[in-house]
Amino acid sequence: MSPSLYGFVKDHEPVSPEEISTEFLSLTSPNGGARALVERLIEGDPRFVWENADLRTAHAGLLALGEAPYVVFDVETTGSAAGKGGAITEIGALKLVRGEVIDQFSTLVNPGRPIDPFVVRLTGITDRMVSDAPSISEVMPRFEEFVEGCILVGHNVHFDCSFVTAARGGDPLPNEVLDTLKLARCLVPGLKRYRLGALVGHFGVRQAPNHRALSDAAATTEIFRRLLKLLGSAGIKSVGEALIIRGGRGRIKPQKQHLASGLPNTPGVYYFVDKHGTTLYVGKAKDLKARVRTYFNGGDGRRKVGRLVEEVAEVRVKETESELHALILEAREIRRLLPRYNSVGRDDKASWFIRLDLGEPYPVPERVSANPPESSLIHLGPYRSAGVLDTCIEALGRIFPLKRCSGDGEVCFYGQMGRCAPCLGMGEQEYRREVVDEVVALLRGEGGEEHLRALVRERERMAAGLEFEAAARLRDLISGIERIRLSRTVVGAEGVQAVVAPSTEPGVIEVFILCAGRLVAHHGFDPGDATGLARFADEVLARPRENGSRPEKEGTNEARIVAAYLRRRQAVVEAVRLKEARDLLEAAERVAEAPAPLA
Repeated sequence: MSPSLYGFVKDHEPVSPEEISTEFLSLTSPNGGARALVERLIEGDPRFVWENADLRTAHAGLLALGEAPYVVFDVETTGSAAGKGGAITEIGALKLVRGEVIDQFSTLVNPGRPIDPFVVRLTGITDRMVSDAPSISEVMPRFEEFVEGCILVGHNVHFDCSFVTAARGGDPLPNEVLDTLKLARCLVPGLKRYRLGALVGHFGVRQAPNHRALSDAAATTEIFRRLLKLLGSAGIKSVGEALIIRGGRGRIKPQKQHLASGLPNTPGVYYFVDKHGTTLYVGKAKDLKARVRTYFNGGDGRRKVGRLVEEVAEVRVKETESELHALILEAREIRRLLPRYNSVGRDDKASWFIRLDLGEPYPVPERVSANPPESSLIHLGPYRSAGVLDTCIEALGRIFPLKRCSGDGEVCFYGQMGRCAPCLGMGEQEYRREVVDEVVALLRGEGGEEHLRALVRERERMAAGLEFEAAARLRDLISGIERIRLSRTVVGAEGVQAVVAPSTEPGVIEVFILCAGRLVAHHGFDPGDATGLARFADEVLARPRENGSRPEKEGTNEARIVAAYLRRRQAVVEAVRLKEARDLLEAAERVAEAPAPLA
């Protein structure tokens, strides 16, 4: 394999531009333009530095955190340890320079031995998939060139490095290594778990790991980007300083821990207040003491914690009955106080819609950002997430034979799968009845559960056939429709609404009462407590309707919080317009008798 420019410079440094031109590029006559040529070759590449008139490779430890080149990587294996017969089955890597992914490396590897059945179920990588893949002896030289001069990054990275070292005959790569697991334990103390999936949830990363190398490397990249910001906030400027932290000798000094002492281990809302008594930030927690302590042990990784901690002089708290009440109180307090460190709650517009244009012969659902008052249009919404709507529309295309082509020519690709109405010979009226009306009913929560159950059965079939990626994708599509249905049910209803769902406590159901989108009551009941449910309904209906005069935006926000709270639990939900006690009793009975959630 021919040496790379980095390899050539590393072997000959310091090296003149003329030597690079003649010996590496094989140019017979640079004609005085060697320096300009080399400068073009290495433009923007932090791995090289000029030393007077010569070029050399940069020392990784001296590079600034934001300038250094990183390769974030992950390997999948046969299942055994590296020194006990285990081998690599897949390598995935992303090259990160100045915060941007500029290249990627991904390949399956033939390990030359069977893959453990448990690993097959976990990763979806089978012996058949790797049978035609290149061997590690073919892959490793390409991977070595890909990582040249870069800092290696991974989650529990020494596991991955051990397999790379074994593949190189016991010779480790010369690169410096950063471990996101160790960095996270130092920079984000107080978490119960530090697995990759736990950190993805903590930081709110959208890229979820799925035990495939490139996907896990992508999730680790997003975690690492956030850890880099925390390192900067803690005063760590260079790679060398971060490498010391990696070994645990440079743990960030805790600050103002006394402000968290004496706080209760209960749900509630906390207020960070400066020396003038101004509220800087409002947050919520299931455990107030544990949550607040994370700020004073190096930060929680999601906000500009460094500057916030510098200004905090006092922490105040309000305890609540539950996590949900903390969520609601947090939203109300952010709107009331408008703390400058809170980025949420200031622009809570839900501005996305699903539109069906009835003026078209074959209306198809599409995402739009406007809601014009036209009688020929059906608009479902508004919703906050464009991504969820796109996922929902994609799922609808799996369920219903939406219009995909004009139907005038040969049967299209979707028609061959039975998913294009014109190709199936479906007339306009039949399409309105069988597709448009059914789509609207499904998204409004007024029917269509059989379609979702069919998708669930297909997902289960894929999972049983070890098609894990396809099954995971189908799970996301099902979830997209469920989220739209739940938002519509909880957020879009008028009048006094009762939402009933199973509690996390066995044998208990929870009742949420909303009016104008505002949560006005919440209580738990035994499903058979008809007397208690009826009394609760009568009390709610007897209250003055002052809640309905609240600003619509405020009430809608609280309804969305309730919807999000229920979505996290994947609970069976019944929502009814509450006009008399019987409405609540019937809804509670349906929840008690309902089957398990669809997904």
